[in-house]
Amino acid sequence: MSPARLLAGFAALLLAGCNSPDIPSEIASIFVEASPSASSSMRQDVKLPVSEIVIPVMGRPLVPAEQILGTQPITSGDADLRQDFLLVQLDRKAAIDVMNYSKEAIGRHFVLIVNDTAVGLMPIDQQITDGNLIFHVEKKGLSNSEAVMDLSRRLNISALKLRKIQEAERR
Repeated sequence: MSPARLLAGFAALLLAGCNSPDIPSEIASIFVEASPSASSSMRQDVKLPVSEIVIPVMGRPLVPAEQILGTQPITSGDADLRQDFLLVQLDRKAAIDVMNYSKEAIGRHFVLIVNDTAVGLMPIDQQITDGNLIFHVEKKGLSNSEAVMDLSRRLNISALKLRKIQEAERR
């Protein structure tokens, strides 16, 4: 079999498998804002969908999808300025990575990216020691509250599917 036919067959199998209900459709990862000294080959620009803020991020995620345990909508802020945010809970390894990174990255941002689209932003104001990240999220056509609820629901479904896949691989 020629390499082209083999590659085409493999691609068809992958595409057929992507429609499986056990494969997560939303892959979320957390990236970090690139430092100004990072070379252009090590970073990429991402743009938030509503505010259109462009942020250069490192080419690899600090927290890959399989290290996100779950999400939860929360409301925070002063009484007259309350806003909804997405709380993202990390596993122990990711929490340690975030703790170590955030100590040196005060003033930069974490960026929540779902399927290659930036959807959330979190400023790093202090070292994060508890493995909980709080993102302001955006989605065109939805209010802040609706975007948080929608994203939380979808990411929790994907996190559960990823955990099931990981458990099946361990067996």
